[in-house]
Parts: sequence; structure tokens; C-alpha cells
Amino acid sequence: MKTTKLFLVLAVAALTLVGSLAAQEKAMKEATIKGEIIDSKCYLTGMMGGKGEDHKDCAIACMKGGLPVAILEEKTGKVYVVVPAKGQKGANEALVQYAAETVTLKGMFIEKGGTKLFAYNSVESAK
Repeated sequence: MKTTKLFLVLAVAALTLVGSLAAQEKAMKEATIKGEIIDSKCYLTGMMGGKGEDHKDCAIACMKGGLPVAILEEKTGKVYVVVPAKGQKGANEALVQYAAETVTLKGMFIEKGGTKLFAYNSVESAK
């Protein structure tokens, strides 16, 4: 009897774990996003236009100063803060050279509690 209960408890725990891992894997599928590399503060506040070639020098200074780098998705206009995937350089250090330019990032979307991130593992310039 005790063995049967133990087996049932372990089976339920295993199914729960598998379901949880499958949901996580689904939420973190490989994705590609194309858009302009921006600094999040200037874009969100509209400071100096917040995007485009006229804002490039400001975006570079802000990224070098540590403000979060983001991507303004070309198709939807959505903004995602960009973070490095495991083994990548920090997003600011790696992406500052693409400030105000359109790039294609490959990686994974991550969302929790309303916060959306894009963990990149490669970048390709549109130029």
C-alpha cells in the first residue's frame, strides 16, 4: 500500500515537472526579431527624438553609460530590452556599434510579470 502511494506521488510529481519544462521550453523558443537598436531611456522619454540617425550619438553615449539597450521591432513597433544569451557579451558592449541601425537578432523572447526581454545569441546588420 505504501509503495503504491509513493509511486503515485512520484508519478504526479514527474508529470508536473515535465509539464512545467514543456511550458518553459515553449515560452523560450528560438526567434528572430528585426528592428532598430535604441537606448531604452531616450526612446521611452522621447529625449532628442529617441530614435533614428539624428539620435545615434546620444544613443551611443547612453549605452556606453550603462542605460539598457533595446530593439524597436520593425513590424509591430514593440520595444524589447535586449540581454545576452548565455555565453554572449553584454548587450550594451556588443550592440553599441549598431546604435540607430536596423539589425536582425536571433535568440529567445522571455516574458515574466509583464516584463519582456529578448535574449540574443547572434546579430546581423541590415547594411
